[in-house]
Amino acid sequence: MGFIRILCIAAVVAPFPSGAQAAPIPDWPIASGSRVRILSPVLGDRQQIGNGVSATWDTLVFLPAKQSASTAIGTPNIVRIEVAKGKHTQMGKGAVMGFLIFGGAFAFMTNATYDSGCHPECLWVTTRRGETLAAGVLGGLLGAFAGAAVGGRQTDTWVPVAVPVK
Repeated sequence: MGFIRILCIAAVVAPFPSGAQAAPIPDWPIASGSRVRILSPVLGDRQQIGNGVSATWDTLVFLPAKQSASTAIGTPNIVRIEVAKGKHTQMGKGAVMGFLIFGGAFAFMTNATYDSGCHPECLWVTTRRGETLAAGVLGGLLGAFAGAAVGGRQTDTWVPVAVPVK
């Protein structure tokens, strides 16, 4: 009975996209006012970010960020174009990287500078392995917080758009 119930729930939930999946966008023309990232020889050799003012089947009117003059670009001159669809962070990746880097550095430094001599005021006797492990975990937690803070910055999620070819 439990297996059938789980199978029914999976069949109902499976067709819905998860939160990490971007909804498909119409390929062309893009909606006016969309935030776009475009690579075109008309605009130079670097990608430009701005807004699509309007788009027809053969032309895109592009307004670069922080500029007041728009540029009309023919579709044959568009090498690549992407549309911003929401924002995302790298918080989890930053936390993992911070844990590994700081934890490894703290463990290495503790292992390299370990002093086995215990003085009369020692509360407990530790080993090299124990101190290295403790320093690695504590350094890793510190690094995880730092990495999560650095990776918490929101950035655009870019979705490529297919440009019509003449």
